[in-house]
Amino acid sequence: MATSFISEHSAEFVIVPRMKALLEKRFSIVVPIFPWLSREFGNRAKSTHGFSGFHVLALFPRRPKISDEGDVLVTINGELSVYKEIALKHGITVLAGCPNAANLRELAICDECAWIDVDGYYEYLENINFLESKRLTDEEVIACVSKGEVHTMESLEGFIRETRYVLPAGFFGMRYKPVYFLVEEH
Repeated sequence: MATSFISEHSAEFVIVPRMKALLEKRFSIVVPIFPWLSREFGNRAKSTHGFSGFHVLALFPRRPKISDEGDVLVTINGELSVYKEIALKHGITVLAGCPNAANLRELAICDECAWIDVDGYYEYLENINFLESKRLTDEEVIACVSKGEVHTMESLEGFIRETRYVLPAGFFGMRYKPVYFLVEEH
């Protein structure tokens, strides 16, 4: 039995600043966005963003789940692998991130996040400490993002439109939504 103590959205508040700081070690511009087609991709907005080209990381926040023994567990749903298959065709890096925290107090001071490759088969609940072969180091994360294709706002919009119906959806849209990091080199 495993218990969740936060939502994916709460996990975002920890993993997004850590991923931004990690990417800033290599890239001069790092912008995390949670785009809406009518906002970031509106004609007026696209003309004001100031980007000529950027790499893209789609980071899926995963909430930590706690086992009865106190281990931190994570779920990487199969739908994320389907999403990654499409992303690979567009040269977009897809990872999952999970804070290594077992309660809110630990979340407040959490300095370790598991960066997880979405490839492959995962059990429903995986102990983040036993995912060595699927967890990426900081250097591996930077290398993956660096190898991605260079995008424009138009090409990213096309990708997001293509993937809107890939993941399970409810009344408010996709159940799992990534945070996109737009990264630019100088």
